[in-house]
Amino acid sequence: MTSSRASLALILVAFVVALVFRIPYLNLRPFHGDEANQAYKAGILLETGKYTYDPVEHHGPIIYYLALPVAWLTTNGTFADTTETTYRIVPVIFGAALVLLLWPLRHALGTRATFIAALFTAISPAMVFYSRYYIQEMLLVFFAFGAIVAARRYTQRPSIAAAVACGLCLGLAQTSKETCIITFAGYAGAGICTIMWGRLRDGEHPSLTFPRALNMKHVAIGVVAGAAISVLFFSSFFTHWRGVADSILTYANYTNKANTPHMHDKPWYYYLQMLVLTKHAPYPWFSEALILGLGAIGIRTALTAQRSAAPHVGLLRFLAFYTLLLTAAYSIIPYKTPWCAINFLQPLIVMAGIGADALIRGFRPRLLQAAVAIFLALLTLQLARQTCLANYEYYADPRNPYVYAHTSGSITQLGHQLDDIAAVAPDKFNTTVAVMSPTRDYWPLPWYLRKFKKVGFFDQLPAEKTSPLYTAPIVMVTPPVIIHTVTLGETGDEIARQYNVTTEVLLSMNGPDASNPTEGAQLAIPIAAAMNTALGDGYFSATHALRPRVLINLFVRDALWDAYIATRATPTIGE
Repeated sequence: MTSSRASLALILVAFVVALVFRIPYLNLRPFHGDEANQAYKAGILLETGKYTYDPVEHHGPIIYYLALPVAWLTTNGTFADTTETTYRIVPVIFGAALVLLLWPLRHALGTRATFIAALFTAISPAMVFYSRYYIQEMLLVFFAFGAIVAARRYTQRPSIAAAVACGLCLGLAQTSKETCIITFAGYAGAGICTIMWGRLRDGEHPSLTFPRALNMKHVAIGVVAGAAISVLFFSSFFTHWRGVADSILTYANYTNKANTPHMHDKPWYYYLQMLVLTKHAPYPWFSEALILGLGAIGIRTALTAQRSAAPHVGLLRFLAFYTLLLTAAYSIIPYKTPWCAINFLQPLIVMAGIGADALIRGFRPRLLQAAVAIFLALLTLQLARQTCLANYEYYADPRNPYVYAHTSGSITQLGHQLDDIAAVAPDKFNTTVAVMSPTRDYWPLPWYLRKFKKVGFFDQLPAEKTSPLYTAPIVMVTPPVIIHTVTLGETGDEIARQYNVTTEVLLSMNGPDASNPTEGAQLAIPIAAAMNTALGDGYFSATHALRPRVLINLFVRDALWDAYIATRATPTIGE
């Protein structure tokens, strides 16, 4: 077997490993609120063929369009018929395909470094976890790295095909998520740093870093290809041209969000601390310190390598600076969610492959090299074990660092229960369901109610007693109690009327001072209690967990609940 065939075989092995870790039990973890939100929008596109880009609350369109082929092949074309697997298989494919993107870089990285990076990509707990998450992050990471691979191909062998591939990857990165701008800035910064480092350290002329001059015709074609794919999706295939303008104007919104205090703000070391060690005594603990440590060695190797010893040192230095700049950027930005870490973790994994290879080569004789390789292999097995824990045992457990404001597992049970209730209802899935949420914090309920054809969402208690909120056979309220911050001049009576509760209920929850509260005071408003009073005695009620510290009250009309309970009765012996 030739060296090329051997390296291809190793990459394919890593690709298979990536699929094995990502594909099983895609419906195991309940949908996160963000996943449900994305699936809901994809469902609208599936059923109506329409998509409108929202520059304020949602990200790019590509994730919705990529779910369509899967839905067409596996469902009857309705949102109600889709499952978690319908949507999660999309990031699974791109997360596993990241392994294959390393193949074109094998000559620059080296066969061993390429395989180690491929294996780490396949089994990294974070990479696997968010490959099973129906959000845009994994697609952004794939297209961002795809652009680097295509650009590398162009520098080695300039062609229109390579330029178009690079342009398409950049355009698709933009259609994935607005934070692609951080990636693009990382490209520019890494390129500048690579040139300056070569000049300062080795006295290199920029032509050694980027040895072939750019063909401006090729560049123009690549730019047109990238712009075309972006326009195609943001305009919803030329039916909503406002989406193209909004794809640019949205950056004002995201700049403001990044600089405004937010509940998702974290300290600068949040991501690094999460990856180094997350421990809940006595168990479990999670750590990707192996990747971080080897990545640091890889960065040092790339920045200290001589061109005479490493002909492809320009690419290695670019990847090193790209990793450092992305890590710094995501650490500096206060707004943080754990899945954003994979943007710098993926190039860090590539550097970890280089670091592991350098570490092995740094020992003599071969027997000692083998011992180091075996030791790293054992640590890698431990990493694989963590991946199994994170994805198949602690998949919705807050002790898992990759679980963030996640939906409670009881919601899956609630979803099945509602389906069973509909089965015994006279109107089946035409049964009216009303959801009350003053904070509009009800996701992922629309996903678990997707089979019901008559669902209404309310953010305040209507005065009309004929409202579906008071007459529906199934009513859901979340959260049961909300906190109202008093503004200047508000009285207790006004606040009670605002939420359609009695003044007596307000006083019973907050004491006599609630009659004339001071500005800034916080009053508890018992929405569920108000609903219980409005619905009367004809409903069965139960409380479920929506997310950690967020509850939901379920009300089911007595007759319907009794019919449901009758189907759950355990038959006696002999029946």
